Amino acid sequence: MSFLICIISAFFWAIFDLTRKISLQYIGPKILLFLFTFVQLIIFFIWIIFDEFSIVFTNYFFPGLILIIIGVISAILFLEAINSSELSLTIPLLSFSPIFSSVFSFIFLDEKLKYIQYLGIFFILFGTLILYAKELKLNSIFLSIKTIKKNTSAKLMLLVALIWSITPVLDKICLKSSSINIHGLIQSLGMLIFLIFLLRKNFLKQLKDIKKETLKIISFTLLVGTSATILQFYAITLNFVPIMESIKRAIGQFSSVFFGKMFFREKVTSQKIIGIILLSIGVSFILR
Repeated sequence: MSFLICIISAFFWAIFDLTRKISLQYIGPKILLFLFTFVQLIIFFIWIIFDEFSIVFTNYFFPGLILIIIGVISAILFLEAINSSELSLTIPLLSFSPIFSSVFSFIFLDEKLKYIQYLGIFFILFGTLILYAKELKLNSIFLSIKTIKKNTSAKLMLLVALIWSITPVLDKICLKSSSINIHGLIQSLGMLIFLIFLLRKNFLKQLKDIKKETLKIISFTLLVGTSATILQFYAITLNFVPIMESIKRAIGQFSSVFFGKMFFREKVTSQKIIGIILLSIGVSFILR
């Protein structure tokens, strides 16, 4: 059951990646993030009204504050990255986050994986390099690292991967001192205040510029994103963080290639297909 929640959560995040890229054709990254955070705030507020909640604020405050700050920064960087590059070339770079997650969860949560599970993470990372390679040759696969270094969107996504690798760890620390509903409310409120500060000059103008015909896709994006967030909160309370992250990223890679082809006419190459196979093998190792 715990793995099933991880898988469902991962599919929601994959659809969220797609709808965010589509929505960015109509509104800016910061406004999209503001609307998403506002909807989350409302949902978690209603949840608290009709259900019990608990929090040990002294234990929660510091990791919770860090989460708010890095949450806003990483989300903006992510939206900028997918907006300026192919979905199938940016999303795969998030596969680097399981490695970072393994390190952070070992340091902060004392969570240890089996050797075969670390091997699975290696397969995911190697599969990502193949996805980014221009040719199916060994030198091209390793040269893809240089390609990533020269690509602004790729560098932004790698930074996002680093930040997001510690986010579930901090979430799990916070959830040891709070219930899911109050945690979600505090995070949403904090991010909303931060975003209003960032948007203070053009905030109302950008909201008014949203066209009525785009409200359906934007609303769907907000609904999917909120569902993905809630499912992830449950997933990290039931699983080791690196396992949850690896499942999420592997499904994200496959979906980015599929959705990229279907909605944005991105090329499906042999590198991408082999990369997905390696990602699948990596996930099977991690689940053992």
